[in-house]
Amino acid sequence: MTDQPNPDATPPSPPPMTPKPEPLPEPKGLKDLFEALLRRPSDLAAHPGIEKPVTLGRLAAMAFGAILVFGFVLGTFAYHEQLWAAPLKLGVGLLFAGLICFPSFYIFSCLAGSTASAGRLAAILGATLALAGLLLLGFAPAVWIFTQGTRSFGFMGALSIGSWLVALVFAFRFASTALKVQGARQSGPIAIWCIIFLLVTLQLTTSLRPILGRSDRFLTDEKKFFIQHWSETAGQSLPDAKP
Repeated sequence: MTDQPNPDATPPSPPPMTPKPEPLPEPKGLKDLFEALLRRPSDLAAHPGIEKPVTLGRLAAMAFGAILVFGFVLGTFAYHEQLWAAPLKLGVGLLFAGLICFPSFYIFSCLAGSTASAGRLAAILGATLALAGLLLLGFAPAVWIFTQGTRSFGFMGALSIGSWLVALVFAFRFASTALKVQGARQSGPIAIWCIIFLLVTLQLTTSLRPILGRSDRFLTDEKKFFIQHWSETAGQSLPDAKP
């Protein structure tokens, strides 16, 4: 005996449809850019307004301002001239790293299959630096606690570089997502560029030294690889007392 369909049975209701997110409005300020970076990176990368010079300027200002605050926090480890020298070195160093790494960013983005214009890629790189700076800004209060509680160069160096590495992980993820929105199909070229940018910034922490400690010179003329520099200072402590 076969089961006969019941004409009075209520058909199953279709699964509820996920509401389509509204289009991302054009960011009109730093707050809008900040929220778009964290909440809707794909939409921000595809937004036509990201290529505008004013948006790129806001992203650069966001990155520069955040790294200045983080540099000031690091400057409180030694005080004195480091209160202005450390922020200046980190701020200029971050923008310098972005400028010298932009040509390779454009080349590797094209190799990955991206069809983004140079202007859009500049905005994506600016957003990447801005996101990294904002994450460092979030780490700043915790880092300040340790600048007041330890005199170890090794610990502060590891804490500072560790914070930078964590910030770069999320910043690189944004860059990868943004490039995929622009048609990138390969992840290898993007990963190579991320390694290049990481090495450049780590070397700048040595080329622009001192950042944590004090010195009679604003910059040193001694050439040294960053691994050698940080390994040599790992067991040292701050000699001068705070004011």
